[in-house]
Amino acid sequence: MSTISNLIKKQPIYIKKLYYNIFPFRYRYHKVFRQTYDFLNKSQHWSTDKLNSYQIGKLSHLLLHSYNNVPYYKNLFDKLKLHPTDIKNIHDLSKIPILTKDLIKKNAKMLIATNFNKSKLLKFQTSGSTGEKFEFFGTDEMYKKEAAFVLRAFHSHGATMYNQPSIWLRRYSPNNGKTLWYYDHELKRLYMSPYHINKDTIKSYLYKMNSINASTLVGYPSSIYILACYIEELGLKLNNVKYIHVASEKILPEWKEKIESVLNIQVKAHYGQMEKVSFFYQTEFSDNYTEALEYGVTQFEKDPETSESTIIATGFLNYAMPFIRYQMNDTAVLNYTNSEFGLPETVIDFNGRSDDILTTIKGSKIPGVNFYTMMYNIPGVMMFQLVQVSRELINVIIVPDKKYFSDETNAVIKNGIKVRMGSIKVKITIVDEILRSKKTGKIKCIINEIQ
Repeated sequence: MSTISNLIKKQPIYIKKLYYNIFPFRYRYHKVFRQTYDFLNKSQHWSTDKLNSYQIGKLSHLLLHSYNNVPYYKNLFDKLKLHPTDIKNIHDLSKIPILTKDLIKKNAKMLIATNFNKSKLLKFQTSGSTGEKFEFFGTDEMYKKEAAFVLRAFHSHGATMYNQPSIWLRRYSPNNGKTLWYYDHELKRLYMSPYHINKDTIKSYLYKMNSINASTLVGYPSSIYILACYIEELGLKLNNVKYIHVASEKILPEWKEKIESVLNIQVKAHYGQMEKVSFFYQTEFSDNYTEALEYGVTQFEKDPETSESTIIATGFLNYAMPFIRYQMNDTAVLNYTNSEFGLPETVIDFNGRSDDILTTIKGSKIPGVNFYTMMYNIPGVMMFQLVQVSRELINVIIVPDKKYFSDETNAVIKNGIKVRMGSIKVKITIVDEILRSKKTGKIKCIINEIQ
């Protein structure tokens, strides 16, 4: 089918449209995707006990595979005088030491399964908040299986990804004079640049969005928040869209509240990682995140000094380079009750460590989260970015709205910064938009340039 798909991509648009309408996406992608999604459609109706039993079975299979085929785990288990059959439940999994990025880098070759042909493996690469490159290996099937989980997350609140038109404010960065959007007939998606939404373009964006009968809007939380701000300020209207799905950024409460109040549409999300070890999603019934137990095992280590917990996960998708008890940089705020709908709701929110920590003149460390509520409670601040240039200077970059009164608003901002940072010089810079990272597409709101 992939050969046919490649041939179709070279045909005129009318032939593409005909082919894509006759053959749904599930038959065009790959049988692994189709089989995984069909399975997930069944397993989503299982009881929690049945899901837990399935999860333990998958875990046992992964552990045996890792012991028999992955030198790192063979050595580790033998050193611990432990056998995979000793791991009989999730609690027993804690007998295995945590796997960190540093350990993966130091033992990369030993972590690759010997029953896989390394020359045929794909290299995955991610960059964390520090910008440090992190590489690992996997198979193409991981993409297919991941896509099935994401599709179920979309469908869990009515949204669509493939067979009906949708609007995507992400994944597209126009270069060399290209238009700010294009329509992908294969996926039925209107891809629009998240980098160019401003007062000069917003009416054109809305006109294009309203010109197609798309019920789903997908994007970074920040991009849809900015869209909602301009819609409210200019009295515009977004037609047809009934569902909003976001990912890849933390949904700030202020962003969610603004989007839902202006557009009158619930904002839903899923949580995953490039390493593909853990997957959570919000359903139409709750804003808490439900764990996909078919995807892996997620454990949490609570910080006694905060309300957050470190995420430690074991993924079922990558047998070529298994990550067992892998500690991520993200943290989670947990919910300890179960959903009345049977699925375990374990997470209230995820906190990615994408923001830097600011430093006072005296050397005290101030987490970036301290500034979000302060800034968004100030009338006139549509979007902001704090850049610490030195111990003595912070540049506050502001995208203003019509409620922004320069002298009065600047005074409130400066006072709020100084209350939190002490006697530090505050520079305020007014801009039309906050630039997104060309690499990630995200907006980083708190930046420490002296780190």
